[in-house]
Amino acid sequence: MRHLGLRVEANSTATGASFSCGSFVRFSLFIDVASGIIADVRFASNGCGYMVASADVLAESLKGQRLTDLHGLADTELSETIVTSFGSASRERKECVDVCFQALHSALADFRASRIEEFAGEKALICTCFGVTEERIEEIIRDCSVESVEDVSAVCNAGLGCGSCRMMIEEMIDARVDQP
Repeated sequence: MRHLGLRVEANSTATGASFSCGSFVRFSLFIDVASGIIADVRFASNGCGYMVASADVLAESLKGQRLTDLHGLADTELSETIVTSFGSASRERKECVDVCFQALHSALADFRASRIEEFAGEKALICTCFGVTEERIEEIIRDCSVESVEDVSAVCNAGLGCGSCRMMIEEMIDARVDQP
């Protein structure tokens, strides 16, 4: 197990648990804030061998990934990673894998929440994944003659993470276009 053990200086940590068997997996991630790259992924678990092996495979697949490349980290993509390594999980082992998914989603949500907290009391934050403010997006729309969310994303990464800000960015672009 290459990724077993928690990282002390992690900037994102979360736990998933199975109440049917009492097992858990806790992921700790160190995400380089400037580059948006997951620099290290570690885990701890009291689960079965399948849960531990699944956590290790998922940790390996995420290490070195850019947050922008994850696009919300869909369970289908995570499942493909597990299937590629072990084949399809039996019905009895599906919950072991789901606990790992739950913990990873929670760890990324923990990172987004910490980014939001950094901006408490400051300017409006539109993209929590990359810490892009409303003011910055308005500046890009005004100065860079953008026509789409993808244009804004190319300049500042807003909209490339979980995608929850894309609608707001589109509204900001539409409002700018509607102005005389």
